Amino acid sequence: MYRYSSIRSYLISCSLMLFSFQVFADEASNSQQVFTSADSPQISLAQSTKVMVISGAVFSLKTLSEHDKSAAQIQLLEIQSSGVTFNIAEQYLLNVIRANISNTEGQEHKVINWLNKAISLEPSLAKKQLDSPLFADAYLLLSTVYQRQGQDKLAFDNKKKYIKKYFSHLKQQKELRVKRLNEIYNIEKKHEENELLAQNNEIKQYALSRAESDRTQQHIHIAIFIIAVSVFFLLLVRQFKIRRALKLLAKTDSLTQLPNRRSFFSCGDTYMSKALSSDKELSILMLDIDDFKTINDNLGHDAGDSVICNVATLAAETMRSRDFFARIGGEEFAAILPDATIEQARSIAEHIREKIQDNASANISDNENHKQTVTVSIGIASIRDVKKDFDSLLHAADLAMYQAKIKGCNQVYSFTKAEK
Repeated sequence: MYRYSSIRSYLISCSLMLFSFQVFADEASNSQQVFTSADSPQISLAQSTKVMVISGAVFSLKTLSEHDKSAAQIQLLEIQSSGVTFNIAEQYLLNVIRANISNTEGQEHKVINWLNKAISLEPSLAKKQLDSPLFADAYLLLSTVYQRQGQDKLAFDNKKKYIKKYFSHLKQQKELRVKRLNEIYNIEKKHEENELLAQNNEIKQYALSRAESDRTQQHIHIAIFIIAVSVFFLLLVRQFKIRRALKLLAKTDSLTQLPNRRSFFSCGDTYMSKALSSDKELSILMLDIDDFKTINDNLGHDAGDSVICNVATLAAETMRSRDFFARIGGEEFAAILPDATIEQARSIAEHIREKIQDNASANISDNENHKQTVTVSIGIASIRDVKKDFDSLLHAADLAMYQAKIKGCNQVYSFTKAEK
């Protein structure tokens, strides 16, 4: 690898020496011919109107010569030794490239020589190509070199030529853009006209089909409206049923289907107010299943639920049509007896007690060892004894029911004023 690098460095040095010798020979002869007669086409005195194509190698070499002179000099030698034929525009740029490579302090005369050789080729090039920055940069470089030499007038003249070419190039670009915009506009205009014709045809077709579709749409809208109204009505009915069911559930005991505690107290206040305002009789029954915990422990909760349901059914059957019977606790029931004196309430309570004693125990268990009789204790209170409010009247019936429990269960006990 070291030998290869040494040989490569030697070849580059030889190439640089050869290029320097050629530059010196060109300057000594003060010749305007850049290439050999075999490589250069005949220069026409009449300015061409055709823009010549610039190869990518020449274009990139010009850009390289403006930034890296050494690398550009090596590539220039490679291009010259390749034997490629260049057109006049490319020859112009190669002279500018040589000027860029020679553009060092003390080498101003070389730069001027190469640039003059390039400028001498202008009659054979198109004006719009010469006005482009790629070619007009030669005058800018020439102005810079003259300025370094102190030749201000020549520097000013070349700078003026550069500016003239620059503005000419801008004008050409502007005209080109306007031309392209006009072409685009004409194309778009034709396209819009075609679209307009197509749209007119579509509008006509749409107008024909619209009359047919309007009737269909009208029928569809009527059908949708009828369906929407029907669905809304069904949802309204369903919502009404759900609200009614929820209200019923809020007032009903889920096990016995009797009114629950909340419903009982709500109706109790109403019954109490009516009885007090009209000075009528009103009695309350409080009913509790005796030894219900023992039934649950011995026979299970399913049997306990069955006992509660049986007691609820038997008691409800005994009630009058105007009475209000409800389950207010686990094994507790209560009844409001409007227009019933304490004696009438006691008669109803005794009837309930006897009916439950005779019937509620049947079929609560198949196991003879755990056969158990179901009885209830009932407390009675009358509005004649407690007139304060419904809660007080119910509390009085509750006290009477506990007195029945104390006296041995399976009894009916009436509240009296002496027990307050």
